[in-house]
Amino acid sequence: MPNQLTIRPPAAPLERGRTVAVPIVLSVEQALKVRGIHARFWGAEETQATYTTTSTDSKGHTTTHTHTAVEHVNIVEQQSVLAGNEPQGFFRSLGDAVATLFGGGAHEVFAPGEYPFEIDVTVPGGAPPTHTGQKSRVFYELSARVDVPLGFDLKASHAFELAPVIGTEPEVQPVHVRYPDDSGRGLWDSLFAPDVRIELALATDTARHGEVIDGIVVIESEKPLSVRALIARCTGVERSRAHGHDDTAQYSSQPVDIGNPGLVQGRYSERFSLPVELAGPPTRQGKLFSIEWFVQVQLDVPWAKDPRIRAPVWLLED
Repeated sequence: MPNQLTIRPPAAPLERGRTVAVPIVLSVEQALKVRGIHARFWGAEETQATYTTTSTDSKGHTTTHTHTAVEHVNIVEQQSVLAGNEPQGFFRSLGDAVATLFGGGAHEVFAPGEYPFEIDVTVPGGAPPTHTGQKSRVFYELSARVDVPLGFDLKASHAFELAPVIGTEPEVQPVHVRYPDDSGRGLWDSLFAPDVRIELALATDTARHGEVIDGIVVIESEKPLSVRALIARCTGVERSRAHGHDDTAQYSSQPVDIGNPGLVQGRYSERFSLPVELAGPPTRQGKLFSIEWFVQVQLDVPWAKDPRIRAPVWLLED
């Protein structure tokens, strides 16, 4: 078996404001020259944003370039030297490698055996929970490296999960929205959607994955309107910002048929119960990203743009 560096899980889970000891083991099968053993505990919010630029050459040909900006907001960063020397820059490492080649160099030799180390890591109070989305993530990771002169460095990493703070959920309350009063119809709805008024009321604006949200949708149309179906689902929007560029990602649960009104003239109402399906990360708010969720009801109207109404909800993990 080759020489190996391993980070073992700590005895206790990662908690805010609490120091946790993490064991690190260097297993040496063949004598190993070591300049130093270094560790880094890093927690950060990471966001991505994809954007395009164009360039035109001397012949007038325009080329579109796609770029991805990545930005980090540090939450915690701890650097540690477990053994040997501090990390060296490129030129100092190169000089030391040459010295090692001729029998010198700043290193020590580890004989075959097992060498245990330990590092204390601490997450500050108020640190956000871990999170993974399409355009953003919050992570806590410990990485370790054995600096080997004239050889390949041994590396290991371990990712930690940090749970949400208990009791930070918003107070549960009902929600009521109107279309088009609350958001306006917009240009495309004005041109291609039927002239209809819709109200959506939910019994609660907070729910967990697997629970059910009860609601009622009300449709008002002065002219006869054919509505083949009412379709409800949970939809999510992830917004991110990185180095001045904005980006979005969409999430959507499976559609649920909650009613078949047929021909509507005047007022029509339909009560429904929508199973909450979290088809992406839960509701989150960071410094450079946000994830918002909605209950959306859409009218299936033939030969027209389907009107839809959305009510904001706070969706939690199981």
